[in-house]
Amino acid sequence: MARQNVFNLRLSDEEFQRLKDYAASKQVSPAEVLRDYIKRLPRKLEDGSR
Repeated sequence: MARQNVFNLRLSDEEFQRLKDYAASKQVSPAEVLRDYIKRLPRKLEDGSR
């Protein structure tokens, strides 16, 4: 799957360090951690709204 979209996110120093530490513990990139999390989100909200 080609990735064409870019998303910028501002994190505190602590949040960024936690993300990097977690990614390192799993031997993946911080971006991969976030992509994996997004994949687990429900496609639709339960009440049917977007």
